[in-house]
Amino acid sequence: MESQQCIRVAIVGSGMAGLVTANLLLRDDRKRYAVKVFESGNSLSLDSASVSIPNAARTSSDRVDLPMRAFAGGFYSNLKALYDYLGVQYHSQPFLFEFARSTNAPSQQGAQRDATYFAHASNLHQLAPRPSTIGIIPYLMEFAYMAACYVWFSLCCFLVATHPGETLQQYLERTWTPERFVTYYLVPLISGVTTCPHKTLLAFPASDVIEYKRRTHKAPHYTVSEGVQAAQDRLVRGVDYELGAAITAVEPQEKGVKVSWKKSDGSDDSVQSEYFDRVVLAVAPDVVGRVFEPLRHHMTRIPTAVVESVVHTDSSVLAQEPQMQNAADAHGAQLIHLNTSTTDTHTTESHHVQPCGAIVTTCPFSPIEPSLTIHSAKFTRVLRSPESQRIVNAMFRETEETFSDEKSVPLWKNGDDNVWLVGGWCWDGMVLLEGCVISAMRVAHAFGVQIPWQSERA
Repeated sequence: MESQQCIRVAIVGSGMAGLVTANLLLRDDRKRYAVKVFESGNSLSLDSASVSIPNAARTSSDRVDLPMRAFAGGFYSNLKALYDYLGVQYHSQPFLFEFARSTNAPSQQGAQRDATYFAHASNLHQLAPRPSTIGIIPYLMEFAYMAACYVWFSLCCFLVATHPGETLQQYLERTWTPERFVTYYLVPLISGVTTCPHKTLLAFPASDVIEYKRRTHKAPHYTVSEGVQAAQDRLVRGVDYELGAAITAVEPQEKGVKVSWKKSDGSDDSVQSEYFDRVVLAVAPDVVGRVFEPLRHHMTRIPTAVVESVVHTDSSVLAQEPQMQNAADAHGAQLIHLNTSTTDTHTTESHHVQPCGAIVTTCPFSPIEPSLTIHSAKFTRVLRSPESQRIVNAMFRETEETFSDEKSVPLWKNGDDNVWLVGGWCWDGMVLLEGCVISAMRVAHAFGVQIPWQSERA
């Protein structure tokens, strides 16, 4: 019987979802699984974009995680439980958000920024300082406007349910949420989590954002004390993995699954193949579509975007408001400067001042001095839409829900052909690390493997 023999499992991708899946299967109480992880890059991808800053100016912690790995209580319950189980240390981290506008289009060089127009402290942990360029009366009026709009939006989140297939834009219009508040407060703040342009974010399913708001309301934020590298080091212990292996095809066979790959550095053009009993694809949907024929068509309908983050020390991207950094330092907070363009196609770039003194700019459009650039990385962000939500729910649904147009969703279900999908996008929610952990846990359940942190908290 299958349970009495070693079952060979290939895991494609070494991000959070792939490594959690590998860790769970490797530690199966009955030792049934032999796991091999394939990674196309030259290092494990969970921490591959992060960087250590030499001669850290402000603190002994010199690790900068890319992308940002902060997480909020109330939403990331499984991620927190995983970290507790692994012994990964994390701590509460307040943030001070500084809002500003850019008067030029993102594509223009030398975009000039208006003075900061507002500042907000996460969970109101401090009284945010007033920008020096705004008088007391105008600022009090701005504060009253923002506070009233925020209270209205929060009440809507808890009292007004979203409709099936409704976008965030449609929900905000239906609840009469003021457009100015949406453009210059709400969306810039959420873009720090989703790292995507305004238009794209407003096309997300409303349920994603509203549920996130409900579950994180007044909850503290956390960061991993030693960086996400600490989690990667613990997850990969004892795991067999092969770097530089670009998967070209995952092909179901009469018995098992054939996995083919090439060397990603081009040193060897020959295709290597290996047979496994089961395969777990822990990669973005565009990669799934390229290598796994049964889902090729449907994966093209799940939108993705390439997001850039730049680590640098060019403080000119920040507004000239030194009291903001002083206020952040006084309360142990981290400053995040959100700069929104005032063009028709609004977009927000975030400048996150790290404890080590470096700045991480995500979705940049302001010019950054090349000589002050330390590191730059691009990564794929899986986006959401009502259409992609339907596709994902059809593949992962646990009930016998029917769709009015069955051709619009795949007939393939997770686990068919001995192939499983995991990742931050493989659940009905925001594409974040919590989805990575939950999807890995679902595979473990399907394989009959116990989740150790669940049993500890039962």
